[in-house]
Amino acid sequence: MIKALVAGAGGRMGGRIIASLEDQEGIALAGAFEKRGHSTVGQDAGVTAGVGSRGIPVVERLETIIAGGDVVIDFTDPEASLRHVEIAAENGKAMVVGTTGMSAEQQQELERAARKIPIVFAPNTSVGVNLLFKVLSDVAPILGDAYDVEIFESHHRFKKDAPSG
Repeated sequence: MIKALVAGAGGRMGGRIIASLEDQEGIALAGAFEKRGHSTVGQDAGVTAGVGSRGIPVVERLETIIAGGDVVIDFTDPEASLRHVEIAAENGKAMVVGTTGMSAEQQQELERAARKIPIVFAPNTSVGVNLLFKVLSDVAPILGDAYDVEIFESHHRFKKDAPSG
């Protein structure tokens, strides 16, 4: 059984990730953490995610739970994700990073860390968006420079970094 540690457990994506772990075979929630002072710190991670009590409190620091996990799942923000990657690398833990808005330099930091630990970096995990990326890579060379194509991206009003991915 893979033991997952979820970053940003009190946020929109963190809660969805915790909830989605309920339906997956071979992986289970082993820990959850949030930034210092977040309102969910100390609460049960399952309760905050809407799946009922799991006996796993949301803590403030990844360092306090890193030993109990195999993989850190992080969809937070670029600076936090890179701190978490550093901690994971120091402890030999894998990472799944779905954080959007990383600069080229921040992505290079991820690449360097990926030489030490397994990292999946997918700033957009939407099937539709990834299908669109594939289609665009096929269509763009055919259209060439004769066309100007514009893609409009919209999100819910709570999205912190739009466009994303």
